[in-house]
Amino acid sequence: MNEFDRYIKDAILEAQCQIPDCVKDKIEATLSALPKFENKLDDMGTEKGTVLKFKSKSLQKFASIAACFLFISLAVLPNCSTAYAQTLEKIPVIGKIVKVVTIRNYFYSDGNHDMNIAVPKIENNKGPATAYINKDVDELTKILADKFNKDMEENGKKGHSGIFVDYDVVTNNDKWFTLRMNVQESAASTNTYYKYYHIDKLSGQIVTLKDLFKTKDFAEVLKDEIRRQMKAEMAKDSTKEYWIDNAEVGKDFIQLDDEQNFYWNDNGDLVIAFDKYEVGPGSMGTPAFTINKDIIEDILKDEYK
Repeated sequence: MNEFDRYIKDAILEAQCQIPDCVKDKIEATLSALPKFENKLDDMGTEKGTVLKFKSKSLQKFASIAACFLFISLAVLPNCSTAYAQTLEKIPVIGKIVKVVTIRNYFYSDGNHDMNIAVPKIENNKGPATAYINKDVDELTKILADKFNKDMEENGKKGHSGIFVDYDVVTNNDKWFTLRMNVQESAASTNTYYKYYHIDKLSGQIVTLKDLFKTKDFAEVLKDEIRRQMKAEMAKDSTKEYWIDNAEVGKDFIQLDDEQNFYWNDNGDLVIAFDKYEVGPGSMGTPAFTINKDIIEDILKDEYK
């Protein structure tokens, strides 16, 4: 039994509700309203007809079970148990559905200069975290659009420039939400960078990298693992280059602060993501390093394990 199932069970037992006698009648009425299945046999009455009959009975049985479950879960129990109804309100999948839509586009193109900026907005999730992200995204995209227009005024039709902004919902499950803004600028050279926003749905709070850990030395643990991976990559592929041994950059060129980009992958591992030119030359693109959950398990806060 998982944590959620145990929570539901305890809530119902605590309420000590008795299911009303009318429930049986309602369930029977639901079952009787299900579509009827007719078995179609061929003219010879072969075994093919028997197989079809078996399938139709199985399907009807499955539909009956599903209907009963939905009816009891969403109609009966919320009405007979206050604890269960309150529990449903707390389920992020039902009570905290996060939807992201594009509310605005900045677009311009004249052959030499191009701008295409998509502005997302988080909907169906009220609270200070959502309000903050929506405001920050709006400000970020306006700054980028204004910068493009200013450069256009100064340079006229000379040269080439471009700004392209879109977004991805990296994670949107019952506990966590991550929105990533993707920015690509081009002029004399190109630059690509990202900005991640994270919401812990269970607390309703915005989460930064340091919020994940219970010890202050988390940055050193992450840096050591990133350095190890960088050295391994360079030893395996001579075309790869990180500034790990660059005397000008220094030993601590990897800076992990509150603004550091990160996300969780599908395996539950932490991924530290860097922008272009942040830890290596432009040829390295936007590198990311996966930190296995076993490496940081002891320093992670319990709620993020």
